[in-house]
Amino acid sequence: MADNKRQHYVPKSTLRYFALDLTSNPKPRQIRLVNIASQKVIPSASLKEQCYRDYFYGKNLATEKALGDMEGYFANLIRKMSTTGSIDERDGWHLIHMVALQKARTLRAEEEYNSMADRMMKLLMYNRIDEKALRSLKIGLKDAANQNVAFALAMSPLLLDLKRFLVVNETATPFVIADNPVVSTNWFGRKKDPNRMAGMTRAGLQICLPLSPKFALLLHDSNVYVSDAKNNIITIRRREEASALNELQWLNAHKNVYLPPTFSQDDLEAMMAIERPTGPLAGFTRAERVGDDDSFLVTDKDEFAAPTDGVKSELVIVSAPVLPKDVRLRAVKIRNKPQYFDDGSAGSFQRDPVWEEIVRQYAERVRRKEATLSNFMGYVSNHPLEPQIGPWLKRASRRVDRQRLREAS
Repeated sequence: MADNKRQHYVPKSTLRYFALDLTSNPKPRQIRLVNIASQKVIPSASLKEQCYRDYFYGKNLATEKALGDMEGYFANLIRKMSTTGSIDERDGWHLIHMVALQKARTLRAEEEYNSMADRMMKLLMYNRIDEKALRSLKIGLKDAANQNVAFALAMSPLLLDLKRFLVVNETATPFVIADNPVVSTNWFGRKKDPNRMAGMTRAGLQICLPLSPKFALLLHDSNVYVSDAKNNIITIRRREEASALNELQWLNAHKNVYLPPTFSQDDLEAMMAIERPTGPLAGFTRAERVGDDDSFLVTDKDEFAAPTDGVKSELVIVSAPVLPKDVRLRAVKIRNKPQYFDDGSAGSFQRDPVWEEIVRQYAERVRRKEATLSNFMGYVSNHPLEPQIGPWLKRASRRVDRQRLREAS
């Protein structure tokens, strides 16, 4: 086998926590899983055969090597949190990179990315190619995984304003992990406006990533949610809360869900009985502007439908599908007076539109290879819009600076 041919999209170092009791076998070779398509439980699957595809990131191996270096650093972060049962706010800069990268690098993420590209390209080809022929085509990008990863890392500072928690599971129901493990939900957004709740810039965003059967990482918008947490630790003691987080893994999974050896048969049967969402891999919404004002009317048109007569412009929104449930923990509540920006547009409601604009500008510089993420905070401090960013930035900047000083010492 060629070196680095087998390229994983969920690190083996992460899956290993869910494989066996690490105190008795620090390097397990098998892992228990449930395959969703067959509805079969495989008690001892080969660990090295999970969550990989040959040359997933390409054959020149540059991306695979860079990801390997990042995985090593992230593995140390997870080990530190798991060993100490604590979370260090100074690690926030790296934690958001870890979450953004893991969300973007899976096989499911690649298929969603190509599904969005397929629908947009077919809309652009309307009336240029016969519809029957167009429907028979499947349009995608050969290097979709690389593009998705590059874009996600460049845009990862969007998550810097989210508050980070370590969730400690003290129940008899351990956490599971899926092959698409980063769950994004929006409890507040579902209550406010379900039609506009999707997106990484939305107010009320919640992100959850299992780290081990006992620990998970939670990020959320602290301008919308208030938490009962000491030192950013949320402890859950009710089995239904652990089961609810496991349900999100089941709903978000692509092909497999991985089970710790202590995961009970009753918990397994209850999880497998949950109906998973069906439908297209990409949400697709067309809205038309027919009058002289700036308002748009949402339609039910797909990518093959003609625009309505008299339409002056059209807004098209593509997104990953929204899960039917959200992260709900007893320690987290929606604030009585949540703070967010909403001008009524399809792009609202946002956490911080100024921050979003600055990040997008810098991400474009990164895309053109004119900058790297390591220079991002310096770019922000000199940006003319910097004074308009929310007050959370000063706290985040101090943490990033302390982290860099610690790494340099």
